[in-house]
Amino acid sequence: MNEGIDVICLDGGHKNCPIKLDGVFCDGYNQNASFGVFTHFHEDHVSNVHKYVGTYDTLLTHPKTFKAICALKPAMQYRDQWVTQDYDTKYRFDSGTVRLLKSNHIPGSAQVYVESDGKNMLYSGDFGYPDVQIREADYLVLDSTHGSPYYDGVTDRKQVKKNMFEYVEEYLKSNQTIMIQAAGGTIQEIIHYFEVGYGRRMDNDIVFAMEEKQSKVLDSLYEYDAECIRPRVMYGSRPFWEMLRTEKCVFFSTKTAILDDELSDKHKIIVDRYMFKKDDAPIRPFNGGCRFNLAAHASIHGIYQYVEDVNPKYVITDNSRGSHAKLLAKLIEQRFPKIKTECRPP
Repeated sequence: MNEGIDVICLDGGHKNCPIKLDGVFCDGYNQNASFGVFTHFHEDHVSNVHKYVGTYDTLLTHPKTFKAICALKPAMQYRDQWVTQDYDTKYRFDSGTVRLLKSNHIPGSAQVYVESDGKNMLYSGDFGYPDVQIREADYLVLDSTHGSPYYDGVTDRKQVKKNMFEYVEEYLKSNQTIMIQAAGGTIQEIIHYFEVGYGRRMDNDIVFAMEEKQSKVLDSLYEYDAECIRPRVMYGSRPFWEMLRTEKCVFFSTKTAILDDELSDKHKIIVDRYMFKKDDAPIRPFNGGCRFNLAAHASIHGIYQYVEDVNPKYVITDNSRGSHAKLLAKLIEQRFPKIKTECRPP
């Protein structure tokens, strides 16, 4: 494998390593680097942002990702290293160019495409398939979150969101609170759909409750007309606890476990915190709630198609952010015998 492309394991750890595409370091900190890129604002990709701003000369990301990072960490907006760039436009650095390509994961998420010293290199980041932007590359560093044939649940995102809207509306007729748990980014996508994506919006007398920082991220990603603004109540505030006893609301949370007694028995919708097996329906009821599969990561067959579309000569599966990288490397090697494949860190 070419030395300019790697998943760099530092300090003996194998978690959230920086991805190196020649002089460009993606989603991880390296004390000897000067050029960094963030693919999206999930914590496992921006956890070291405070180290970046103290060391790197340039930090490149999509405008939506930058706004979300600043909503979560307001001091970031005052650092002059930031460069924002729309999809498929070139940014020139010392030895080449960088493009961000749409990855279809969360709002603002991107792949990183680098051309340098005669090489074409691509880091997939987290991605969904199809509706991902494709450019061919000789070298591919591949996310492996769902890189197992065991987890291959099929879903229609538009239909699942439509069904979720109707499910929530029907449940709220009981005048009780319903909780929706999902990762940041996905939370905002669902709220936005409830506001404007269905063709009609959820009744304005239904209150949306959420964590304050997720409310700030929502405002950073979407702009709403005045008539679209409904009451929002912040989780943990006195109005929040009072509302639970007196009003129906939708509580959006990124927390996987809510320990407060008054929330433990609330009806729950869980989105994308569960890997759907290939025979699972995309909507699965359970005792006390329902799971909805929005497929924020590509299935194994989507990964295969993505690799075929990118047409690389070399593939590194990233073993620092997913549990299936070793298996995925073997599967790609078997399916595409002309592609040299390995897993890093080992």
